[in-house]
Amino acid sequence: MDNATLPQIGMNQAGPGTSTSSDQGWIGWLKGLLPRQNRASKGDSNAPQAKFNTVWLNREAGSGADIIARQVAERLRWAVYNEEVVEVISRRMQVAPDLVKSLDELAPGMIQDWLLPLREQHYAPQETYLEHLEHLIQEVGRVGDAVIVGRGAGFLLPADRTLRVRIVAPLSNRASRLSDRMGVSVRTARRAARDLDRRRRQFDWALYRKESDDPHNYHMTLDSTALGIPICVDLITLAIVKGFPSGQYASSRVVNVDARGPDQSCVIVVDSKSPDLKG
Repeated sequence: MDNATLPQIGMNQAGPGTSTSSDQGWIGWLKGLLPRQNRASKGDSNAPQAKFNTVWLNREAGSGADIIARQVAERLRWAVYNEEVVEVISRRMQVAPDLVKSLDELAPGMIQDWLLPLREQHYAPQETYLEHLEHLIQEVGRVGDAVIVGRGAGFLLPADRTLRVRIVAPLSNRASRLSDRMGVSVRTARRAARDLDRRRRQFDWALYRKESDDPHNYHMTLDSTALGIPICVDLITLAIVKGFPSGQYASSRVVNVDARGPDQSCVIVVDSKSPDLKG
């Protein structure tokens, strides 16, 4: 990912070791990402509020949740947090992104079992990562207008303000997608998908005592193979837009959620006055 396109949050602009006040810290950086047109009405506590201010996607490995998250965020003009989580936390910890990636969604019990003989110099980063992750998730949820992928975020955020979605797909399809992405055989990709799923289930259980594959933990469970990526994006976007008070969703990307495509499926229509925007 080009550094010029990364959201510049979580970085101490005053330099390493310099403290910042709360309004210049995480919350300040996150507020800077919000689309102004969606932020304007949030100051009035008496104004009708949207049902959901955050989308959380839990996923099976290779189910296409990363693509869905980015397309939903693009439709809503919200921020997206997936690989960005690793980038932000690595900046805050002042370590290489590869170290944070090795700790990402790894259950504390697993890191203790693997690295306990190496003692504190290797275990401390895991604790620091978890602290930064919790802080980041809480601040993203407080600011809103965000799509978060994985990391058990929806189990930490308020259920009544977070649209919880589980993205699944048959293992064969997931293995095929991972094979193309990783440049490995389908057999190897199938094993990688199972390992990732197990790692993420252990992470969610260790931190939140929640079962990742329990459908009762989600508002929607979508099969990205049976439905297709575009329909998954439409359904999630529709749930968010319909949750806004009538006429109060200010994004020019979503104009008419009742329009119908050639096959009578629900589509999200882009304002024809904004030809530069793509649906």
